[in-house]
Amino acid sequence: MKLRVTVALLAGTLMLGGGPAYAQGKPASSVKQFKYKGGKIETGMLYTYVRTDPAGATTGSVLVYVPDKKRVEILRVSAGAGQLLSGEMNWDTFSLRSFELWREGKDGGRSRLATGTFSADTLSMTVEDPALYRGAPGATNFAVPLTQLPVHLYGLDFVTLALALRHFDPTGPATIGVLAENSKVSAESPNLVVPAGTVSVDFQEDVDRDGVPCAKYRLTGPFLGDQEGFLWLHKEKGYLQDAELPVAPSPDLPDVKITLKSAEKVPESDWPLRRRLEISGSLGGR
Repeated sequence: MKLRVTVALLAGTLMLGGGPAYAQGKPASSVKQFKYKGGKIETGMLYTYVRTDPAGATTGSVLVYVPDKKRVEILRVSAGAGQLLSGEMNWDTFSLRSFELWREGKDGGRSRLATGTFSADTLSMTVEDPALYRGAPGATNFAVPLTQLPVHLYGLDFVTLALALRHFDPTGPATIGVLAENSKVSAESPNLVVPAGTVSVDFQEDVDRDGVPCAKYRLTGPFLGDQEGFLWLHKEKGYLQDAELPVAPSPDLPDVKITLKSAEKVPESDWPLRRRLEISGSLGGR
């Protein structure tokens, strides 16, 4: 994998004078290149991924649960700690509509860290746990103007982008807006999340990925600088099989390299237990 581009540098280029310099007006849109296909969403599915660093060492896991055709839950586990995002997709914009971010423990206890809601041109967030700012003077409530739709949070390893790509009509590249964690929070730039540019997603070819037939997508553009990333989606089912992206989503995580370990049907009533087992390490394999 190529040398890492840090989100800090990307976010830093957006900070001028008294705060972020955002484009005004209606967001640009590539939404017309997507067409919702309800049959592409298999509900009750749990996708388990292994997370590794660029050298191949295991650093944690990512669990993606799809309870129904709108909701998605993403659990990231690293060093015995769990962070759960519970969100709802907006299939008009092929982006998230709203989300809650939670810290979850081995015993199933959890506390809410933040909430977010997307409007037609803004992400509004409330940060309930100041620890998300890692000691910096961050804002409790803030709004981030959107400059491009669809838009996706890079802190979720582009899992929601992969969900949207199930509905992508690959007749040409689509431009995707990127929101990333602000790694240089200050009084002048107090928001947890900042615009970090765009990526262009382009279908490359159908390939065999470790014995699995996949559609390969290439990501380029301002967010990645002069580098490139790749997503591989299962050719028949459409779920994310593999992802390689040369940008660290946060200071405590390496570049994105997640690989599917299993895809299985799981009743929603069993999902809390599966999270507890994953956080405690009882399932092994990491």
